[in-house]
Amino acid sequence: MSETEAENRGEGSAGGVCCGDSESRGGGFALRWAIYDAGHTGFTMIVMAVLFPILFQNFWAGMLPEHLKTSRYSLTIGIASIFVAVASPLLATIAQMGGLRMKLFRILCSLGIVGMAALSLVEKDFWQLASLVYIVAAIGFFGANLFYDSLLIDATTAKNRHTVSGLAFSIGYIGGVILLGFVAIWTQKWEWLGFTEMPDPRLLFAIGAVWWAVFALPLLLKKGRQAEAAGITIRSGLRALAGTCRAFWQERRVRWFILAYFCYIDGVHTIITSAVRYGNALGFSQNDLFAALFIVQLFGIPCALAFGVLGKHFGARPVLFVALAIYVGVSFYGALMPVGDVSVFGIAISPMFVLAALIGMVQGGVQALSRSYFSSIVPAGQEVAFFGFYSMIGRCSTILGPLLISFVAIALHDESSPLFSTRAGIACVSLLFVVGIVFLLCAGAGRRSRA
Repeated sequence: MSETEAENRGEGSAGGVCCGDSESRGGGFALRWAIYDAGHTGFTMIVMAVLFPILFQNFWAGMLPEHLKTSRYSLTIGIASIFVAVASPLLATIAQMGGLRMKLFRILCSLGIVGMAALSLVEKDFWQLASLVYIVAAIGFFGANLFYDSLLIDATTAKNRHTVSGLAFSIGYIGGVILLGFVAIWTQKWEWLGFTEMPDPRLLFAIGAVWWAVFALPLLLKKGRQAEAAGITIRSGLRALAGTCRAFWQERRVRWFILAYFCYIDGVHTIITSAVRYGNALGFSQNDLFAALFIVQLFGIPCALAFGVLGKHFGARPVLFVALAIYVGVSFYGALMPVGDVSVFGIAISPMFVLAALIGMVQGGVQALSRSYFSSIVPAGQEVAFFGFYSMIGRCSTILGPLLISFVAIALHDESSPLFSTRAGIACVSLLFVVGIVFLLCAGAGRRSRA
């Protein structure tokens, strides 16, 4: 049987309703599931990508020395990521045991929305409070995403998972474009909104929280069976987690895929988080960098959906190979990228825009197909618990790339050419995609064990 046929038949995935807490699969639930991606993009765009880093630097921690700003900001981001990474497998296992998935999803999503809104109330120089509120909101955001990702199994049939997963990312990119445009108007063209002076940027957190809540409601109001959590404790959850870990390791395809995912998604996130700093180092203007964010979102809208459709017809792994090969090219293009304008079809544009377009082409596709492929190989009855490990890897996924860039920067430092080591570091990120491709090949070799 071909890989595509196996995926379409749902081999290795639930043949029925996951955890017994979902409706029958259908277009209505699939659409409600997909549009949630536009909602939580409010947190991704407004909090993570744009506003929180700027306000932390200049408003909440403006009185601190520069090195302490960097330290406190990194510590804030790190604490939230570590907490979610450590807690995800246990939360997912407990949810699997007691049918608590939707209940936990509602709690964590609501926590994220309230936390995001609360950031609008934090006053100037209160960086400690800003950090605490961010950590709470981020725990809600990433924790809810764990259960949201696992709901893909219930949202549609195995045959359509790649397409629906790609559709969700495409809708998320549409939301990102709208939100980035609104942020730009609010902070630069506020007179278009009727203001005589720049409005408080913190109000964008409250607006983004309302945006998130509106798109989350269709999924939050989803009906399901009552949870049966009697007798479930942390101790019983830990015992079940130990069993989940053993089952996880015995699943050969799952094991190799997670190793591949750990490598290549680290590369994806490293490029995302390093792009702005790298552009600054090369001397690109803030306007160019902000426009590049728009381009990533714009290209992501059709390309994420296109990758989902291609995954449906050719199988997720072959299309992932193509996307990862493009990412190898992105790494080298970024390393060799000129500072001056380049000609594309006779039009002079910033090379940063070319890089952004290339990233936008494959970023959403890689994430969408990774999620749908994983859903097709997890064993029936353990979907939620296994997605806990998937979420954990996602939260620990910006480790290898930054360490690699840091090592290269030190090892290849040259006073006569200060940007050489920086460019070389970006080129070396391609190694993560190459190793990911090798592990992904191993994930498809032979048949999955059925221990």
